Amino acid sequence: MKPRFERRGNVAIIVVACLTVLLGVVAFTFDGGLLMDDLQRAQSTADASALAAACQLFLDWWTTQGLDSLGRAKAAAETLAAENGFPNPQVRFNPETYTDGPNMGQVIPAGYAEVTVTYSQKRYFSKVFGAANIIIKARAVARGLWAADKNGILVLDPTGSASLKANGGGTVSVVGAPLIVNSTAPDAGSAVGGGTVSATEMNFGGYPGTSGSGVWQGTIKTNQPPVPDPLAYLPQPDPNTMTTYAKVNISGNREETIYPGVYHGGISVSGQASLTMMPGIYYMDGGGFSFTGQGSLYAAGVMIFNAPKSNSDTITISGSGNGGTINLSPPTSGLYQGIALFQERTSTNTISVSGNGSTSMSGTFYTANGTLNVTGNGANDVLGSQYISYHLVVGGNGNFAVNWDVNLVARTRRLQLVE
Repeated sequence: MKPRFERRGNVAIIVVACLTVLLGVVAFTFDGGLLMDDLQRAQSTADASALAAACQLFLDWWTTQGLDSLGRAKAAAETLAAENGFPNPQVRFNPETYTDGPNMGQVIPAGYAEVTVTYSQKRYFSKVFGAANIIIKARAVARGLWAADKNGILVLDPTGSASLKANGGGTVSVVGAPLIVNSTAPDAGSAVGGGTVSATEMNFGGYPGTSGSGVWQGTIKTNQPPVPDPLAYLPQPDPNTMTTYAKVNISGNREETIYPGVYHGGISVSGQASLTMMPGIYYMDGGGFSFTGQGSLYAAGVMIFNAPKSNSDTITISGSGNGGTINLSPPTSGLYQGIALFQERTSTNTISVSGNGSTSMSGTFYTANGTLNVTGNGANDVLGSQYISYHLVVGGNGNFAVNWDVNLVARTRRLQLVE
């Protein structure tokens, strides 16, 4: 009879250990997969909720200036989060502070929204490692606001030669913002004669060219990507909502004050006549806007919109410097804040501005498909705060500046996720 041996218990121990490892693999695969899916869903919801809040901040901007004083931005974020299975998100705005991220503890700027969503993930196979639910958290920050576009000069022509042309013996200085020429041509910019263009930063899609003693003065970057029209979104003024007037034609020694509205046939001022324009939007329904001669122009808080009906319907502003002065500044609030001259987008007509020593013009000059022609003949004229045009010609024998100022240029929308 063979001797009887008792079975050892190490097999059971091995089986238990293997089952634990097997359960861990299953928990990692099943519970981990659910966790990753919920994390992605939570992040997508946080992103969408933050954008929903930012969109409402943007829509309410002119009433609330980026604050959620009406409570509509928070409601938009909460509704969207709840519809995606994440009720009661944390939604924060100015003057609250960021709870996480690179700006943690800093005050949230006006127009920004921070959204955090949480979800309690049940355990299944991973209960072998603990009984408590797994907390999933996702965070996003979005902004919806109007902000100044930091371009001193932006020439939109994508391929043309000499899309920016500088001539004459004077100097145009761009102060406070870059000069950008989108054209990819080898002579995208052309400085001829004794013309000098000065800017701290100059970005070209192609290359600048020179002829004679023309000079580009500043740091030049070539082969740069194009910058899209920052005002392409901006609706043009609706003449149907405005008071209508007949054509204004002033000459001789007359002095006249006019008011915002639609001017059928435009506005023309010549000789020694002077014109005062009360703040608001002036819509030129054909005829253009012409101010020439020795009189004075006073137009504070004004935007001139040109809707031409022929090639001769242009904007022309030129002073003689013999006693007359030109003072033009843009609206300081509203949809057209910062825009002094705005030409209908489809028009290829020219806007002509000339300074003669007693000219002070601020604001954005905007013609998306036209030519902007600016001439300085004085010593220290300020001829605008920003130029956005399809083509640009600058010249004259004097020195003038384009002084970019955050408070005196057009606003563009900033609607996007930032974190």
